[in-house]
Amino acid sequence: MMKGFLRREGPRRGILRCCLTTNVEAARPFTFEADPTLASRPQVSSPLASLRMATTEPSVFAEFSELSEKFHSVNLGQGYPDFAMPDFVKEAATEAIHGDFNQYSRPAGHARLVRTLASRYAPRFGRSLNAAEEIAVVGGATNAIFSAVVALVDPEDEVVCVEPFFDAPKIAADLMGAKTIGVPLRADWARTSADWKLDLNELDAALSPRTKLLVLNTPHNPTGKVFSKEELDGVAEVVTKYPGLVVLSDEVYEEMVYDGREHVHFASRPGMFERSLSIFSAGKTFSATGWRVGYAIGPKQLISPLVRVHQASNFSTPTPLQVATAIAFERAEQFDYLNTFKKTLQEKRDKLCRLLRVAGLAPIVPEGGYFLLADTTKVAAATSFPLWEAPEDIPLRERRDFAVCRLLTERAGVTAIPASAFFSQGHRHITDSLARFCFCKEDDTLDEAYRRIVHSGLGANWI
Repeated sequence: MMKGFLRREGPRRGILRCCLTTNVEAARPFTFEADPTLASRPQVSSPLASLRMATTEPSVFAEFSELSEKFHSVNLGQGYPDFAMPDFVKEAATEAIHGDFNQYSRPAGHARLVRTLASRYAPRFGRSLNAAEEIAVVGGATNAIFSAVVALVDPEDEVVCVEPFFDAPKIAADLMGAKTIGVPLRADWARTSADWKLDLNELDAALSPRTKLLVLNTPHNPTGKVFSKEELDGVAEVVTKYPGLVVLSDEVYEEMVYDGREHVHFASRPGMFERSLSIFSAGKTFSATGWRVGYAIGPKQLISPLVRVHQASNFSTPTPLQVATAIAFERAEQFDYLNTFKKTLQEKRDKLCRLLRVAGLAPIVPEGGYFLLADTTKVAAATSFPLWEAPEDIPLRERRDFAVCRLLTERAGVTAIPASAFFSQGHRHITDSLARFCFCKEDDTLDEAYRRIVHSGLGANWI
């Protein structure tokens, strides 16, 4: 299993001067804060790319998806189901198209969908919701996160992310010229995702009057942690100390909570609705990630600027898919869909955990979501440093978990995602022995991944 986690202090981020030249003259030098461990990353190739674009990191998901395609691997890295979405959801889409809901809708969302969402979430949030002013339908949860950051964050502001974290808020913050600060979940010996804990004193120390956004994710990607009511109340208590702070609560895996646990909305905690934007994904809920239908719920003063950004970039979300989403939510109970979906994913989680254990990897059992982290200590990967002894400032792609995930893809034909990519510099050592696997896959897919790991020849390399 995992070695105990000790906090190590990495080097502070330096200042990098970047100058983009043209055929006419050198552009004015642009100063921004950079992560020196990313110096060897692929650079923006176009000489016409903006200087801010040059500060963003390449997507680890795209990188390993390309590697998966190259080696024809079973891709358990990227988070999408390979099974079909429910028939009643498909029928809802055709019904919407044939019902002639095929023109632009209002930028904040089609009236039928926002009314449906208001009815659905009002009892969950413990308050009435104004469908016209407190809900925004956008092009997927990633678009909601990006729009929120652009709408609320100025250059020199700070965005604090509970990490490990999905990279969307950091990319948006980088483009806005803001500073991202990571506060890690920590575990001494993690057997389940509940063992990952957030140190509230560490969170408080990371916040300041300059902090504009706190990014929280529950159920959590990639650990699978489901924050309890008590844990969220602790976060809320810290938030109240900072009057200008907004919480961006990413809750796209809300319907994927296992073993009898419940998902608690951060905005439902006392005094937190007015301080938060809650982000959701119909694509995740209905296994239709290609639909790109997401939505945000929050007070008018936060929803309104988010909608203005969305309107400027996309104008509106595809109308037939909005109407289809409304129909799907309205009919989900009739088909007992959400309970069946949760049960199915819990069975797949349990299956992948069993298979990984037999294959020599130790899964950390997730409470929610459709990812799990597995300990890869027994995999002998060629690296420059012994396990847990790599300095924090080595290039990200030279860390041990990257080497293990490349080895799994190239030699075993199974792709996972290195967990250190979800951390900021200073905390990446926490997951040098971990890789993220996705279990929202057909049973045949999971069985094939197991077969490939066991019969790949890596067995000769187990420590």
